[in-house]
Amino acid sequence: MKKLLLTLIMAAALTACGTAYNNQLKQVQLGMTPEQIVNLMGEKYNVVSQQDYNNQTLEYVDRYKNHWFFQFVDGRLYKWHKETE
Repeated sequence: MKKLLLTLIMAAALTACGTAYNNQLKQVQLGMTPEQIVNLMGEKYNVVSQQDYNNQTLEYVDRYKNHWFFQFVDGRLYKWHKETE
């Protein structure tokens, strides 16, 4: 019984350790516009590179210090990825 209880507590603790943006990231799709990403992810971002409005990279940092990068080409989400500190 103690093992089962310990296993359940550990599983709950590990489940709670997801990223701050976990629910939003599940909705991200290639081809989204910058406005759609900002509406989904929020206003707290940095523009880390920009040739013009249609070709830019936005960065979000979650509470776990994960850096999420969203790269737009021709105004559409081309790729996105995570980097950790």
